[in-house]
Amino acid sequence: MNEDLLKSHIKSAKTGLCYILCGEEEYTKDHYVNQFIKRVNAGPLPEFNLLHFNGKEFTPYSLGSCLEEFPYMSDYKLIVIEELDYAKLSEAVVNETVEILDNMPEYANVLFIARGGELSQKLIAKKEKAPVSALLSFAEKKGLLVNFEKETGAKLRKWVLRHFEAAGTAVDEAVPELMINVCGEDMYTLKGETAKLIAYCKGRSVSKADVINVCCSNKSYRVFDLTKALTSGNTQKVHDIYNFLIRDGISPHMLISTLSSCITDITVTKAGLEDGKTVGDIAKSLKTFEWAVKNYVPYARKVSYAYLDYAADKCNECAVALKSYRNDPAITVEFFLLRLASYEQA
Repeated sequence: MNEDLLKSHIKSAKTGLCYILCGEEEYTKDHYVNQFIKRVNAGPLPEFNLLHFNGKEFTPYSLGSCLEEFPYMSDYKLIVIEELDYAKLSEAVVNETVEILDNMPEYANVLFIARGGELSQKLIAKKEKAPVSALLSFAEKKGLLVNFEKETGAKLRKWVLRHFEAAGTAVDEAVPELMINVCGEDMYTLKGETAKLIAYCKGRSVSKADVINVCCSNKSYRVFDLTKALTSGNTQKVHDIYNFLIRDGISPHMLISTLSSCITDITVTKAGLEDGKTVGDIAKSLKTFEWAVKNYVPYARKVSYAYLDYAADKCNECAVALKSYRNDPAITVEFFLLRLASYEQA
C-alpha cells in the first residue's frame, strides 16, 4: 500500500525523490505534507530550504533552478508545488519537468500536492491518458504517487475513537458511528466536532444524546430526518425539519432536488436488499458512502414501491410547479411535503 510506503520513506528520511499526494481526503494528505515540512523545519534556515510554488509561478526552468542550488547550512531541501492545473499541462512542459526530476540531486525532494478534483481518478488509475500521465508514471518509478481516498466504515470509526481516547474521554459504543452519520465523513469536520464534545462533556462519558445536542448536522443528515418523518407520516416533524432547513439556508429548489435523489437511492437500496446485495455493494452502485446506505435501509424495508413511485411523481410535479413565477417556492414545497407525509401506505 502506497501510504505505508510513504510512512516508511518519511521515517527513513529518503531523499532525491518525487512525490505526488492526491485524492479526496485532505486531512490525511495534509498530515503527511506536514511530516515533510517538519523535517525541513527541524534543520537550520528552513526559510531558505523550504520552497513553495503555486500553479502560476511554476515552470520547469524555475524548478530546475531551485534544484541546482545547494541547501543553506543543511543537507536537505524540500520543494512544494501546489495549485497546479494538471489538465492544462502541455506535453512539452511535462516532458521537460520529468527530465529535470530524473536528474534530481540527492539533497532534495519534490512534493506535488493535488487537492481533491485537481487530478481525475481516471488519470490516477491509468484508465485515461493525458500529458500529465508521464509525470504520474515518473513519480511511481522514482518516488511515490499516493492517492488518499475518503476514509469510511470501521477505519473511520476507529479514527474518531482514537481522538476521544487521546483526550482521555470515554464514549458510548454507538457514538463514533452516530457522529459520522450526523456530521458526514470529512475528517476535518469530525475532528472539530470531537473537540466540541470533549469540551462539552468535561470528562464524563459522551452519549448519543450529546452528539445530537452538540454536533452540527450536515444537510444530508437533516434530509434523512425529513425522509424518516415523511415515511412515518409525522406531519408536525416534517413541518419543523422543513423550517429548520429553510432557516439554515437550503433553497426550496435544492431541497426538492436532494429529496428526489434520496427517494431514488432508497428505491435502489430496496431493490438491492431484495436481491441479496450487501450495503457495500449498494453503496458502490450508487457511488455513495456506506453510512448513507445504512441510513436508507430502514426506510427501504418499511416503504412500498407504490409509495416510492408516488413520491417520485410528486417530486417531479413539485419541481415543475417551482418553475412557475405564480407559485411561492417555500409554500409550494411545504404543501408538497405535507401531502407526501399524509400518504396512506397499505
